[in-house]
This record gives sequence, structure tokens and C-alpha cells, in this order.
Amino acid sequence: MFQDTIAAIATPRGAGGIAVIRVSGGAAFFIGAKIFRHKTKKYGSFADIPANTAVFGDITDKGKTIDSGVAVKFAAPASYTGEDTVEISCHGGIYIANAVLTAAINAGARLAGPGEFTKTAYLNGKISLTGAEAVGRLISAAGESGARLASAQSKGGLSRKIGAISDKIKDIISEVCVFIDYPGEDLSDMGTGAMLEKLRPLQTELEDLKASYGIGKIVADGLDCAIIGKPNAGKSTLLNMLSRGDVAIVHDTPGTTRDIVWSKINIGGFTLNLYDTAGIRAPGGEIERAGIEKALAKTGECALIIGVFDVSADFDGDDGGILEILRKEKDNGKKIIAVFNKCDKYASAREIPQTPFPALVISARDNAVFNSAVSACDAFGECLEAIYNLGGHDLDSGEILTEERQYFEICAASENIDAAASALENGFTQDTAGLDLELAVKNLDRCDSKSVSEDIVGRIFKNFCIGK
Repeated sequence: MFQDTIAAIATPRGAGGIAVIRVSGGAAFFIGAKIFRHKTKKYGSFADIPANTAVFGDITDKGKTIDSGVAVKFAAPASYTGEDTVEISCHGGIYIANAVLTAAINAGARLAGPGEFTKTAYLNGKISLTGAEAVGRLISAAGESGARLASAQSKGGLSRKIGAISDKIKDIISEVCVFIDYPGEDLSDMGTGAMLEKLRPLQTELEDLKASYGIGKIVADGLDCAIIGKPNAGKSTLLNMLSRGDVAIVHDTPGTTRDIVWSKINIGGFTLNLYDTAGIRAPGGEIERAGIEKALAKTGECALIIGVFDVSADFDGDDGGILEILRKEKDNGKKIIAVFNKCDKYASAREIPQTPFPALVISARDNAVFNSAVSACDAFGECLEAIYNLGGHDLDSGEILTEERQYFEICAASENIDAAASALENGFTQDTAGLDLELAVKNLDRCDSKSVSEDIVGRIFKNFCIGK
């Protein structure tokens, strides 16, 4: 067995038009020759087939034909992994795909681990560490914004940004060191003021990167969102409207929802985990009390809260209690949207209570906004984009942090740059400040290079699917 040559099914398991089996490593072409007999008269042996050329033929295992398909060779280093790679497309299906994979293993490959192809690409310098993380994000992306950001990062957007900052710091360090190491040369000293002038833009760039983590985490991972309100305010109808389906039971009887009902949706560029909760009021029994406790607990866990009010009925003490919950959660840093529902049940606009957060007057039943041609779903999406200023972030640049590991290293680098500036401002020499700059460079290198520990690399790739 060739321990450096790995194989796996690179397409989703199950019935389909085709399945792709990927083989990568030093013996990939040897294994390809053993299990694939091409039917193209233009070429002689498998070795004669040019790289990046698709050929049709039979797929065999120990000399027995198991399927027909197409093979493509990718010669190192011009492949995804940077190694010789063969990709064989066979008929889709669980049995056939597994049979072709078994043939590759019988010919000498070993089964790849989760993310091992991408890990190999990283180790061979084909992709940066942030780019590798983005590949995992791209595969699991549930919405357009997450996919756009991950795609830009996988193409090196974030890596180039971090590398550019690191290069600027290295230039400052080298300029200081050259003057110190070669005092006899006719070199000008970088004064304290000049060094501070070069550090200030770097401080700003790192602060901007740090700030990007807020939106990056939301776009990449989605938002947990609780829908709260008194009984029969239309919370379940709102959940169904946003989910575009019958997720929750809707009935005129108050208190229909006792447990939490969940739905994942894509709206306004975001992925939301929506939680419809029990109506909050003075409980009438043990079951209702348990539902309210769950509703309050879920509200405390969520970063976004939708408060629903029935504008077809008089505003009462239960509504006031919901408003008070929303105010407290806003003070805790949560994002709030007030939804004044059931506008279809009155002919003219009523006095809507003033709230310190964005508000929508809608009919969730009709997916309509009061006195507007815009649908309630579209209005909700626009409201989300405004609250999180999605339009103010260039997702296609990729220059946005999405991983806690990245954020930690950028924060550390920022602190070290601040420490260098503080040292200069307090009268220390440029070479002393340079020590903090060297630490900042190490932080940036760990953020996007091979200087991270093997444990961190392993953690990054363990969540990948096998075959990627």
C-alpha cells in the first residue's frame, strides 16, 4: 500500500447522475493505470494520456470490469492538492461509487481522512490556512452571503489582506534593524515620529479587521432568532410566512404553541435559525408555565429577537411586558425587531406604540406590509440588512474574519502594535518597540501560515467531509 496516496468519494453519497472518486499522491497515476482502461485510440498506455484531458474507458478491480466512466489526470504541482491526482467519474449510486473506491484501495491507495485533500493542498502551499478554512465554510454555506464570503476567502482575499499588513510591519522592522546593524553605512535613522506615522495606519487596518468579525461570524454561521409575544399575536403565522411553509400549527385559540418550534431560513442575505416560542403572559397552568420558561430561556440565548404585537386588539399589560423584555435584551446588546401584526384586520392605521428599535407593520397571514406593495418577507430582509449594515461590508473582497482563531490572532497582533506605539510615545528606542512588532508578525503568521501547531491544523480539518 502506498501510504502517501489517498482516495475518497468526492461527491455526495446517494443516487445521482455521476459520482467522482479522487486519488491523490505519488502513486496516483500508477493506481489509475491499474484500475482504468481507456478506450481512446489516440493514446497508448495510461501514462501517455496528457494531464487535464478527459478520457472514456472501463473501470476495473483486479481485472474485472465494474463500470465505465471518465478519468482525468492532474499532474503535480498543477492540481488541487499539489500532487499527482486522478479523478474518475463513474455512474452515481452508493454501490458503484463504493466499488470504484474499493478498486482504488485494492490497487494501493488508502482511504482519505476528513478534509485530507484540502489539508494536503495547505501543506503543499496550494492554499493558505484561511483559504482552507473558507473551503470548509463554502461547502457548508446555507445562504448566498455566506457562500460569497467563503468563495472570496478561498481565493485568497483574507490571506492577501493579512499578508499585506505583515509585510508592512516587516518593512518597519527591517528599516530599524538595518540602521542598527550597519552603523558605519550612510543610512538615515527612522525617527520616533516617522515610526509612529507608519504604525498608525496599521493600527487602523487591524482594528477594521477585528470589527469585521461581528458581521463575518453572522454571515458564516447564521443568526439564532427568537420570536416572542403574548398568546395569539401571530408568532406562528410569522414563522410560517418567513419559512414559506406550514412549519407551526396556527389556530385562533390562544396558547396553541407550548413548545419551541424551529425553522432554518435564508432571508436578506442571512441564514436565520428561527425559534417560535410559547406566548408570554401570566400562566394559567403548569404546562403553560413550562412553555413560558422555555420561551424566556431561548430569548436569552438568541442574538436577534422579534417581538410580535397584535395591532387589531388593544395594547395591554401583556404587550407591555413583551416591550419590557425587548428593552432589557436591547440593553444586553441584542438586536431587536418589533413586528406589529394583523394589520389586515383594521381599515386604517392605528396609533402604533413608539419603540426604540426598528418596527414593521404587517399582515403575516397575507405576507403584506401596511400601505405598501413590498411583501412582508422582503421588508423583513431589508430590515435585517439595515440593522447589520450588510451593505457596508464588501463580502466579495474576502477581507472579513469568520473564525474565532483568526480573531484571536488579529486581536493579539493589534495589541502588540499598540504596545510598540506606546513604547515609542513613552521614550523607548525604536529597537525596543521593534520587539513588539516582531510579536505582531508572529501573530499574523499564525493566523495564516504553517507556523500554527499541528493540533490547530488538525482541529481545522477534522470537521471537513471525507473527499474534500
